[in-house]
Amino acid sequence: MVHHVGRLPETPSRPGVYTGHGDGYARFPIVDRAVGSVHQTVAVAELAPGGRVDLHAHAYEEAIYVLEGAVVLSVARTDELLNVDDFAFVQAGVAHSLENRSEEPVRWYELGAPQASDGFEDTAFLGESPTEMDVDVPFRRGYFDAGELPPPSDTLGLAGFGAANVGGASLKMLVERELGASQFNLFVVEYVPGGLIKEHDHPFEESFFFVSGEIEAVLDGTTYNLGAGDYCWSGSASMHAFTNRSDAPVRWIETQVPQPPLRHQARFRGDWERGV
Repeated sequence: MVHHVGRLPETPSRPGVYTGHGDGYARFPIVDRAVGSVHQTVAVAELAPGGRVDLHAHAYEEAIYVLEGAVVLSVARTDELLNVDDFAFVQAGVAHSLENRSEEPVRWYELGAPQASDGFEDTAFLGESPTEMDVDVPFRRGYFDAGELPPPSDTLGLAGFGAANVGGASLKMLVERELGASQFNLFVVEYVPGGLIKEHDHPFEESFFFVSGEIEAVLDGTTYNLGAGDYCWSGSASMHAFTNRSDAPVRWIETQVPQPPLRHQARFRGDWERGV
């Protein structure tokens, strides 16, 4: 079995390397080496009012997507206020800190890749005098507007996906090569009622964090009913399928790590069995 399923309310906080390097911080890992992943680390993080995470840099690329509240991301010598549905990409080696200057808690989703090797410390806390790597794209930000989701289709806009296998689906890419990322894709997917993608696998890992609605997920032959605050991960060669059997849309944040190849991004079981 190369998949994992969980619920955020049942996920314990594990600050890890952030212990002692901030105030009011909680971190809930949902995808990492402990669940079987070898390429990515995904977590939901929280900061209490007045909380902060000290200045630090990673030996990996990072993406942040704000779920609730507002957080100040200090990066590339500027302060960036990120509100709900804002997202940011921070290049490896770029110093940054986070602060909650509001009177309400803030919660964000974050993705990092590649994973560190055993015994390799991939996060450094820098004090007040950071030394930044010379990178072309230290930081970029954007905003996800649900009104900009494309109409539901049978392709998802991805290579190798077609009407025989997909229906009623919309996809909005947030972080990819065009934004400067080299390690992962981060995007939002929405299925209308009846929307589906049939059983398939990939030569890369995927993770799914559900933000609204309900979905039936089939992972390696096991069926799960997932909703807002639930998550799942499927490893390379893990067969999975999704169907929206509810009467409302379902939406999630999805990752692909490493970035997909230009060809043969997905293998659909039905195509293979039909000899396509």
